[in-house]
Amino acid sequence: MKHIFFVEDDLSLINGLSFAIRKQGYEIELARTSSEAQERWAGADHSYDLVILDVSLPDGSGYDIC
Repeated sequence: MKHIFFVEDDLSLINGLSFAIRKQGYEIELARTSSEAQERWAGADHSYDLVILDVSLPDGSGYDIC
């Protein structure tokens, strides 16, 4: 199964995109803040097929994570 790392803080976007992505057969690892994303990334095996980053997060930017 394909894995996507999804960093987003807006619940409406999370719900809509997560539903659509999972419906296509993907698994999602979700983080809602920059610090949460960095913690999950540090503990991950980096076997993601795609990373989707929100540019404006409550505690930073998707650019910083990238």
